[in-house]
Amino acid sequence: MFPRVRLCSLIVIALVCSAGSAEAQIGDRVSVPPRKLLDRYNLEQLWLSHAVIDSSRDRVTNLVLDEETVYVQTKNGFISALDSRSGAQRWAQLLARLDTPQFPLISNSDTVLVNAGMSMFAVDKWSGSELWHINLPEQVSTSPAMDEERVFLATGSGSVYAFDLAKVLELYRQHKLPEWGFQARLWRHRTSKAIRYSPLSYDGQITFASETKTIYSVNAADDSLVFQMETPDAVTAPIVRSEDKLFVATGDQRLYCLNAQRGTTLWIFIARANIPDSPNLINNRCYVSPNDGSLHCLNKETGVLLWEQFGARGVLAETENYVVSQDKLGNVLLISPQEEQQTAQIIARLPLRDFSIRAENELTDRIYLATPSGMVICLKEKGISYPKFFKNPDKRPLEPIFTDDNAAAPVEENTGAF
Repeated sequence: MFPRVRLCSLIVIALVCSAGSAEAQIGDRVSVPPRKLLDRYNLEQLWLSHAVIDSSRDRVTNLVLDEETVYVQTKNGFISALDSRSGAQRWAQLLARLDTPQFPLISNSDTVLVNAGMSMFAVDKWSGSELWHINLPEQVSTSPAMDEERVFLATGSGSVYAFDLAKVLELYRQHKLPEWGFQARLWRHRTSKAIRYSPLSYDGQITFASETKTIYSVNAADDSLVFQMETPDAVTAPIVRSEDKLFVATGDQRLYCLNAQRGTTLWIFIARANIPDSPNLINNRCYVSPNDGSLHCLNKETGVLLWEQFGARGVLAETENYVVSQDKLGNVLLISPQEEQQTAQIIARLPLRDFSIRAENELTDRIYLATPSGMVICLKEKGISYPKFFKNPDKRPLEPIFTDDNAAAPVEENTGAF
């Protein structure tokens, strides 16, 4: 009995010491934004949390969002899922062997998928329990794409594979993987050159770009061609979508807006330099960051320039009063746009360089930042109790309706009837 008590005591002491050490490291290395600084710009810290990480030998590589969860991925392969509204940890999981290369994960309404090495893992979005894992047919070149029924894998050889999610789960439960994994494969689409960016899944279609300077869109169910488009130069960033429009950046300094169903060109924006990243699409605005160190805000419907700001890159969030961006020194920028005057002004440069891992949030008005050591912070504007949901407003939580118990009851009109 005594050795067991002693062992438990030693474990508790070790845990307390490690926790204290972690806190000391965080306090020594990370500068949390002071309240006075946030107050000056009507901002506040909504929550502060920490991912599961061994900061002595590991670092955060990706910060991925959906409407409900903030996912923190590390170089060693750990994934921590934090509640996006409270910062509470839902689960933490190591899906592959340590130091196995991973692409940024993806999620749908109930499943999280991640490619790690030559395997793909699926876990329950809410509990973190593993649903299945499968060996990949060949080395993938980017993160997968997924809808509610299928997953799509792109490879460096120029192929896109489609797998049936329900069939994969069935085979896994029957202990038939990986030998019978081919039974879950729906189709394979071949191109002659590598596919460098994640396919885009939407409305029963899957769209992807090959290094042949060709964009393909096929039916997700049977691989039949919906449209095919040749581009003058190679695609330089993942294709993104908003409603019925696709946005494609190419190496000739152009951003194309296409009809998502037919592939026809709706408008073209010509920048002063190459566009290395996908545009940020929020509300009716399209934010473009060319390589010349500028941020352009376009009307999403027409491509007309609304304003531009030099010294800013990318959009971390759009709040009630600010467009939140960053500069080349790592400062977080608060930009105040005046679209009527076609101008914008940098209101503040927040020195948050310790929080160098940043999510470009097109889903809500919250700002999510992380440190390489695993600290995660969520900022918001004051007075906004519930987040604004841009892409999927149906996922916004119901707001409570308050009534005044002291309010006088309405007086019924006496009509003289009994």
